[in-house]
Amino acid sequence: MSKENIKKIVQWLILQGRVDSQRDLAAQLGYQESSFSQIVNGHVPVSNKFLSRLCGIDPRINREWIVTGQGDMLTDGTPVIDVSPVDDERAVFYSENAKGAKFYKRGDQLYMTVRHVPYACFGQFANESDRLDPVNDDWAWETYEVDRVAKGHYLSFEVKGDSMDTGERNSFEAGDRVLVRELERPYWRDTIRFHERPYWVVVFGSSVLIKQLIAQDEQNGTLTFHSLNPSPEYADFTLNENDIRALYYVIKKKPREITF
Repeated sequence: MSKENIKKIVQWLILQGRVDSQRDLAAQLGYQESSFSQIVNGHVPVSNKFLSRLCGIDPRINREWIVTGQGDMLTDGTPVIDVSPVDDERAVFYSENAKGAKFYKRGDQLYMTVRHVPYACFGQFANESDRLDPVNDDWAWETYEVDRVAKGHYLSFEVKGDSMDTGERNSFEAGDRVLVRELERPYWRDTIRFHERPYWVVVFGSSVLIKQLIAQDEQNGTLTFHSLNPSPEYADFTLNENDIRALYYVIKKKPREITF
């Protein structure tokens, strides 16, 4: 019997919206939260009654997979992607905002999981809509530490190229991942507080670029962007708002793991 598989089922049910939280699932199965936690964490044996009740939440759950690990998690073969976006067994589901960002808690630490865009902040992408929205819900998740549950549309991007890399702490090197929030189009004509929010992901044409926003001409409806790398090939450029598909300001850069 794999406790990890049970945990994956629990997280999947939460992410699918079948239950609101681990506490909610425990109540639906007829268990106190503390008793349910002991079962999920392998502190007490898993009974047949527990398995029957858990599998009864969704008829596609494969009981054999839970017990032996053989086969697929779901009996209909539906692929399950990133059922546990927070890679920490002590983190429990906490909340979800209206735009799909999910929040988890481990002790006093809050985590946000958002869709990670499979088109890096550098080149082209194949999404024909004006927004970068998940296609067929198949985008992966990325997790960031945050200090509060937030409203709004958040995404994760990976940086490519060296146009924003100066070798300093506040620059962006290839492979960095950034959490961004969309600034919706109706707010573009207001004064953008780019001194407070200097770094932006701008989507125009078929390009997705991470740049510093350095100027706004509200009368003409233009924005000017700058690369931190002083190389001549990375000249400043100005875009008309009508040519911009989407704007996202950078909230934070994800710290890289250090290996020795």
